[in-house]
Amino acid sequence: MELEINNVNGRIEVVGDFTSQNVHKVKEHFNYLLDHYEEVVMCLNKVKKIDEKALPVLKKIYTKAQRRSKVLFILGISNKKVFKFLKRNKLTHIYRNDY
Repeated sequence: MELEINNVNGRIEVVGDFTSQNVHKVKEHFNYLLDHYEEVVMCLNKVKKIDEKALPVLKKIYTKAQRRSKVLFILGISNKKVFKFLKRNKLTHIYRNDY
């Protein structure tokens, strides 16, 4: 499934397969947002599939936001596939529930 990135009321939803074929799209989009906005909300609720190539991208986005003192909300804890994947790879700390 092709990946879409949609702005829904200021929340950036990643929809579809967050896999090796699409990671560049996510990386470029969120790099742009972090360069131009103080607060970014990424929602992973509609991710259908995620693979190992998504991990470094998520880590880089998270690290870039911290390094630049930006506010990054990553939502999607209710997506069981993504949550299990991030838990297995010790990356669940990136989730923010206080949005």
